[in-house]
Amino acid sequence: MSLFAELKRRNVIRMAGLYLVGAWLLTQVASTVLPMFEAPAWLPRSIVTLLAIGFIPALVFAWVFELTPDGLKRDARIPPGESIAPQTARKMERLILLLFAIALAFFGFDKFVLAPQREASLVETTTQTVAARTAASIDASQKKVNPRSIAVLPFTNMSGDAANEYFSDGISEEILNVLAGTPELQVAARTSSFSFKGKSMEVPAIARELKVRMVLEGSVRKQGDKVRIIAQLIDAQNGFHVWSQTYDRKLQDIFAIQDEIAKAIGDELKVKIAGAAVPGQSSGGTRNLAAYDLYLRGMALWHKRTEKDLWNALALFEQAVAADPEYAQAYSGEALVYAVVGDYSTRIPFAEALARATDRAERALALDPTLAEPYAALGGIASNERRRATADLLQRRAIALRPSFATAYQWRGTGLMTSGDLTGGLASVERASALDPRSLPVAENHAWALLTLGRNSEAKARCLRVLAFAPTYSGCLGDVGVADLLSGDFDAARPMLERLAAAQNPSASGEAQRLIAALTGRADRHALALWLAGLPHYSYNDPSSRNALQAYHIPPVLVLLGEHDLALSYMERIAGDLGTDVDWAIMLPAMDPIRCEPRFTALVKKLKTTDPYAAKVCAGKL
Repeated sequence: MSLFAELKRRNVIRMAGLYLVGAWLLTQVASTVLPMFEAPAWLPRSIVTLLAIGFIPALVFAWVFELTPDGLKRDARIPPGESIAPQTARKMERLILLLFAIALAFFGFDKFVLAPQREASLVETTTQTVAARTAASIDASQKKVNPRSIAVLPFTNMSGDAANEYFSDGISEEILNVLAGTPELQVAARTSSFSFKGKSMEVPAIARELKVRMVLEGSVRKQGDKVRIIAQLIDAQNGFHVWSQTYDRKLQDIFAIQDEIAKAIGDELKVKIAGAAVPGQSSGGTRNLAAYDLYLRGMALWHKRTEKDLWNALALFEQAVAADPEYAQAYSGEALVYAVVGDYSTRIPFAEALARATDRAERALALDPTLAEPYAALGGIASNERRRATADLLQRRAIALRPSFATAYQWRGTGLMTSGDLTGGLASVERASALDPRSLPVAENHAWALLTLGRNSEAKARCLRVLAFAPTYSGCLGDVGVADLLSGDFDAARPMLERLAAAQNPSASGEAQRLIAALTGRADRHALALWLAGLPHYSYNDPSSRNALQAYHIPPVLVLLGEHDLALSYMERIAGDLGTDVDWAIMLPAMDPIRCEPRFTALVKKLKTTDPYAAKVCAGKL
């Protein structure tokens, strides 16, 4: 007798069909009924598991026993070649068919009656849950957003001439500058608000990104000596237009238009616009439209912070001064360029750049003492000269004149940080980040302030957000690479440092490979450390130096390489350079292995700063 015939004779095949149909029916009933009683998620899974486990024992049971009218009997009593009574077989077949019919009926009832009800209930419940969570999220977000915060988006150029783009941007910036002088207002910085130019994002999404309540947008149409400006103020919490106005003016009245718009917005926000000129008077500091045009072009380039753009911006500011020798804001623009250009270019000596910045800032203040930019520039100069208390007072003055001046908060934060006040420095840079969340220099400074507190992962995250939309920004590529090095994640550091070389100094294309090889014991550490320690202060700007690391990156790298004496020698050598940023390096916890050395203590004293970790790390050693 074949195995199949024997299985059939012993009703094993019938039992398998009966078991599977019954198990399927039980599973369907359980999946429908149990959720009504809020049964735990493990219970339906347990039922399916038990039914699967019980399948084989059921077949063994059918092999051993037979079902007869007199009950269960051992199958061994059935003579070979015979089968159970036909009536018993028919009863089992009827039972299987009955169960199958019940299963089909239940399946149909569940499919066409119960399932739609469950889906409707689920949709309603999900909708309510999502709505509740969304409302809670919006409420939480709204609680964090200052109700008197605003972003001024770049006005759309409707003139049909791309050459007038700077003009529409300038209108937006001048309105932003007027609003930024209002203590009661939190105004998103130009860098961040202008980063959405040309992007098809809804106003509420932009407001969430910039963490503001109100958004001002508009358009500018310039034709001949006439201009039409349409401005509208939107409450991002509900998307409603709070206020809108159209201005048709002659170009000589452009300054009055700016002030009118700013005053109207202030009225809507129930605050007084501090420093707004009387309508009809210039808030731009000049009545010369040619000078004003040049100034707007220069400021657009200054915000980009590259060597080429800074020098081009300076040329435009100089032309503006030539057109109007008493144009205070144009002198302020020159001061801002000279205050930072030494970090981006070696075209002129650093000391000469600072001297020129001082001269231009003083001229601007002599013409208009209410401007914030000259004070910020002078504060940056004082910080480079290690006149730390004076630098802080100057930045505080700039902030008082323009409470939403992100650059002043940024520079004050780095000044506090390099003075040893790490917590205060971070707080000021965090404020700059809140005002200008998409600023590249602010993000770099914010990340380094976090590194000085040992918060490496947060520093990396801060810069990664910027690299998502500015993937070649060398400042953040360097900070992220160093953060990975300090965290011991050399595999992550290598691609970042390679990207840094490509963006900052292509001659340094092999630097990352040499550094990681040395740190992992696959190359001569001492040879690499000697080369790093001999680099000039601004070697990252030298296209033939083969180095992309900035001066404040090198000391912690030398310490990681185990070359403590070389780290100290490098810092001692460049500490005398004007504009050195070695004080950024000594604030890192990574410098603890050499912090208690007398040479390190002498270096801190030479830099006229305070070591925030000395008391803790060097207790009993000094």
